[in-house]
Amino acid sequence: MRTTHSKRRQAALAKNDLTLTYQQECYKDYSRSIGLPENYTYPDGNSIRPLPPIQIAVRGLMIVGAYPSARFESRPSRLQPGRYRLIPIADNLQPFGPEQYFDGLRVRTLVSANGLDEYLLLKLNLTLQDCWITDIVKVFLYKPEHIDACKDVCPDFKAMELRSKFKKLALESLDWLRKECKFCEPKVIVTLGEEVAQVVSGENNATADDLLFNISYPSNLDSYPTIFLPHPDACRRFGKWRSRMPEGVEKVKSFLNTETAKT
Repeated sequence: MRTTHSKRRQAALAKNDLTLTYQQECYKDYSRSIGLPENYTYPDGNSIRPLPPIQIAVRGLMIVGAYPSARFESRPSRLQPGRYRLIPIADNLQPFGPEQYFDGLRVRTLVSANGLDEYLLLKLNLTLQDCWITDIVKVFLYKPEHIDACKDVCPDFKAMELRSKFKKLALESLDWLRKECKFCEPKVIVTLGEEVAQVVSGENNATADDLLFNISYPSNLDSYPTIFLPHPDACRRFGKWRSRMPEGVEKVKSFLNTETAKT
């Protein structure tokens, strides 16, 4: 009995060492591997760095979002006196982690983290620490509205709009995600949002109505059972998706209640 317990403990420690090595490699090599320039930064010069998974529970639920948000700051507009513009200034701490900070005018929270808890984790009686939580693209991506705000507040800074290239970057990132699947050995994977579902399924032209709430075994994720769910922000904004989440929760439960980690 002691020998069996010791072997299991040694196996767990070995897996933890491998996961740490993966996190280190991701932090060091990810941006270059998907073709991001070395000078990909926030307006004040802080580097935009990859966000490896921090919550790394194995043989349970794996959650895959699209890409990290960032911490923002409210700064006075040069062009419109009295107006403040939100610009990104620093990385989040972890994928979908609960964060509160002061942006110069008010306290901000990471809304998507609250939504993940409200619409999925609480319904499953899970916490972040019970899951493996990651993003398919592991760096913050500038949207056009971010570019506009940065031009106003920091005219000498040239931001690179990459949100429109999400799918290309996500495809370049699939090898990293497959590595995480091998470490996690999930009973079930949940993806969040239409675009992640399109990339993972390989059905680039499928709509949210076609994909969301379906169960799949995509080769892009080594055929692990995968359920495509709406992003928490979509649940918050649209009753259509919010009302269907109990259906998704029950599908996730059906896999978590099984003994095997893979079919």
